[in-house]
Amino acid sequence: MLKPNTMIPAVRGFKELEKALASPHEVIFLLEGELIQLQSIVGTVKQANKKIYLHLEMVKGIKDDEASIHFLSKVIKIDGIISTRTSCLLHAKKYGLSAIQRGFIIDSHSIRTIINSAAQVKPDYIEILPSFSYPKLNLIKNETGLDIILGGFVEKKEELPVLFNAGAIAVSTSRIELWS
Repeated sequence: MLKPNTMIPAVRGFKELEKALASPHEVIFLLEGELIQLQSIVGTVKQANKKIYLHLEMVKGIKDDEASIHFLSKVIKIDGIISTRTSCLLHAKKYGLSAIQRGFIIDSHSIRTIINSAAQVKPDYIEILPSFSYPKLNLIKNETGLDIILGGFVEKKEELPVLFNAGAIAVSTSRIELWS
């Protein structure tokens, strides 16, 4: 369960992972990688008493099918997945993983799609990108009853109060300077 005003480091490489592990934040989003690296990365994150969520579509060597998600939950022992795909989120929930539904707001139709998918999946959280679509956050939050994570284009510390005041429970960013 995320605490209000949580910052989530979004990691793409090993140098970023080291900085995320040294940060005070309890959750890490792994946005890139390869299957062969996952067990080591997850083990390192667990040793630091942090949780790791894997962006399923961005890791090479993992398919977005039930068997892969079962493997990730039982062997690799990730805490959850981030995905735009309904079937992946449903499989994650089946195997006891937290599910973060990622959605991109580009128009009013995309908002309706996010809301309809959330009704079907019942994810733990919805991550909305880009972050500057925050004025639509309450519409999605009110219709789904879910906490919202904002991400994408979070570049300055001054933006964080605006995003949190808009109702985001958390903000994900790959900007290392915002992790401290």
